Amino acid sequence: MRTWRYKSRPLAGLNYLSGHEHLRYFGGEMRKAGKGQPDYEINRINQKQIEVKRDRMKIKIKMLIAGESHGKKGSHGTGPGRGQGEGNMQDGVKLKVRPFMKRVENSLAAVVAVILTMAAVSLVASGLPNLLNLLNPELQAARNSRSISSSQTDKPGVVVIKAGKILTMAGQPIKQGLIIIEGQNIKAIGKNLPIPDGAEIIDEPEAWVLPGLIDANSALGMVDERGQSENEELSEPNVAQLDVLDGLYPFDKRIAQSRASGITTALICPGRRSVIGGQAAVVRLIGKTVEEMKILAPAGVKFSIGEGPKQAFGSKGRLPSTRMGNIYVIRQALQEAREYASKWADYDKGLAQAKKGKKNTADLQPPRRDLRLEPLAKVVMGELPAFIECYRMDDISGAIRLVDEFKLKAVFIGCAEGYLVAGEISKRGIPVIVGPMGIGPKRTETENVAISNAARLHKAGVKIALESETQYGLAALEELPLVAALAVRGGLGEEEALKAITINAAEIIGAGDKIGSLEPGKQADLVIFSGNPLDYQTRVKKVMIAGKLI
Repeated sequence: MRTWRYKSRPLAGLNYLSGHEHLRYFGGEMRKAGKGQPDYEINRINQKQIEVKRDRMKIKIKMLIAGESHGKKGSHGTGPGRGQGEGNMQDGVKLKVRPFMKRVENSLAAVVAVILTMAAVSLVASGLPNLLNLLNPELQAARNSRSISSSQTDKPGVVVIKAGKILTMAGQPIKQGLIIIEGQNIKAIGKNLPIPDGAEIIDEPEAWVLPGLIDANSALGMVDERGQSENEELSEPNVAQLDVLDGLYPFDKRIAQSRASGITTALICPGRRSVIGGQAAVVRLIGKTVEEMKILAPAGVKFSIGEGPKQAFGSKGRLPSTRMGNIYVIRQALQEAREYASKWADYDKGLAQAKKGKKNTADLQPPRRDLRLEPLAKVVMGELPAFIECYRMDDISGAIRLVDEFKLKAVFIGCAEGYLVAGEISKRGIPVIVGPMGIGPKRTETENVAISNAARLHKAGVKIALESETQYGLAALEELPLVAALAVRGGLGEEEALKAITINAAEIIGAGDKIGSLEPGKQADLVIFSGNPLDYQTRVKKVMIAGKLI
């Protein structure tokens, strides 16, 4: 049997109880009330309920109309016929207007709700940071603390090192002393010093503290992408225009190995096979960029006299192929540099006179710039040192003649037979970076090397430094303190041996005002050893570079 459905004007909110379930109007449509009942019974019940509800609605409407009409009669004093007709008409209009007004109110409410929602979204978007701060007070407190402490972070941190023995290399050793480090520099050093509040304390009651070790002739960082050495440009015997910083690789694994062994600074030099190999630089062994590592550049120009250039260029049938050729290439280059420097001096003098006399300087033309001669001009003018690598006595004698001829500010590197002419070297005040010490196989240049070389040079009054022997492929970087121990074995005093790898090395390479000793104002480069650094059993415990523990 077909289910009867009633279509009518929607009457929302009307509920009817039929048996044990409700019948509801949804859009004016009567639906089934229960399961298991016959369709005709459901239709009969639905029809009766609708009729009852319709009769009740009619009665209510009539009562409302009658009440309003009676009130209008009394208030306006109209006749029965006129008042009742107008009341019926007005009430009919009201009954039609009320649903319309209700719909209008609902529409207005919806529009207002949309507007308020959009305004709220805009407010939240514009004030989101403030809203987040309100919801998360800790976040706001952290931001405030960072802004308040931003000026405080500019204040460098303080580290205090307590050690059993401190070798300053600038005075007597300090037993059970303290080093106060503020930022990158040493603030104070001594005994019984007041410890600043909030300082980080490193307590090493049995340890020895020294300045950071310095390798005075190194090729650290001069490697290519395959790890092959790249510290020599052999296309020409004179490549003075080259700068080692242009080829320095800060991530060379040997740099980390050097730091671990206590070496904090190195003089990076071109190799030994170019007659004039380029410009050297002093670098700290920490940093991700060359600028972070640089301490002094250029630190000097590297020259080489001996077998290296002979082998590199003589095998190609090119000059130099002899020791005479080595000296000639250097002499010729220095002579050209002297003339170049003279031209610039004349130009500067003429320019100064013209400005003083208020004359036109347009007619004065500067000399043509020459990148190869510029660093050599500084060498002949005494502004840069000449690092001359020489080993045999004949090579050392040739280097001495060049020093005398051009009045060079020179440093000798290697100087294996230096003890044979120690007096001549000392008379000219030429410092020597001594090496090798006879470890490993000997070359022709080092056949007559003596372990007493450093001691005999020092005794003659020569300021000496010691280098690691990695340049010669004879030893490891970790053995720099052992090179000093070998010098002690050859007769050099312990204090002088340690100076040769710290303060003396720093002064010879031109950085003695910044590093090399533990003094207030100097950079905080230091090494904490478990004991005497000259003892082969001693190990490195901590390394600090520029106030930073590595």
